[in-house]
Amino acid sequence: MEKMLVILVVFGLGVGVGRFFDEAAPRAEAGGGVPLLACQDINGDGSSDVSDAIFFLNWRFLGGPAPTCPAQASGLPDTGQTTCYDASGRVVDCASDTCAGQDGAYVTGCPSEGRFVDNGDGTVTDTCTGLMWQKDTADTNGDGQVTFNDDGVTWCAALAYCENLSFAGHDDWRLPNVRELQSIVDYGRVDPAIDPVFAAIPLSHWSSTSDAVHTDNALRVSFSFGFVNEHDKAEVFYIRAVRNAR
Repeated sequence: MEKMLVILVVFGLGVGVGRFFDEAAPRAEAGGGVPLLACQDINGDGSSDVSDAIFFLNWRFLGGPAPTCPAQASGLPDTGQTTCYDASGRVVDCASDTCAGQDGAYVTGCPSEGRFVDNGDGTVTDTCTGLMWQKDTADTNGDGQVTFNDDGVTWCAALAYCENLSFAGHDDWRLPNVRELQSIVDYGRVDPAIDPVFAAIPLSHWSSTSDAVHTDNALRVSFSFGFVNEHDKAEVFYIRAVRNAR
């Protein structure tokens, strides 16, 4: 009978905690710096069960480690552009009638502020897309520094580098596709056109996406101005590996 009561109490706590997090809005724990997103997988072990209730109670009342929810995909990222321009390129008030309806006039997608979490191990998690990135442009030659001349590789070599990469405790890295790679471009910045949490050579980086017409070419994304174009797979460009955060 006692065993059954214990099970019922723990189960009830689990349900209660689960409902608490169902209704909770996304927030950040004070002092923790890690986004705590509304979810039921409180201990981040990939499942939602009684262990999450125990983890929560241990944190809440006994000073245990803080809950950590896996990054959740939540839509398209914002471009980062907040300035508006006229047809001649002069800055104008986004609320004016001059070329109304520009990107900078609207708040769309995931905001840039607080979007990227520096994990402190050479990786950055994007809380908008749920992807984890190498923080730096890849040091492909392993000399401890990334330079303009020494770390560019061909497309096939870029794919191989990411497939074989073991970094920050993970071995499931890959070369990002073109949409993933463009998702971290910040169109409100130039040279580099990327959030300052990243360290990036402001030149083109390979995506894993081949051009559908010229299949001997692959798509690349420039972190100087954010443009996307195709280039011969035999040319050398840079790499930033990615993995799914969950």
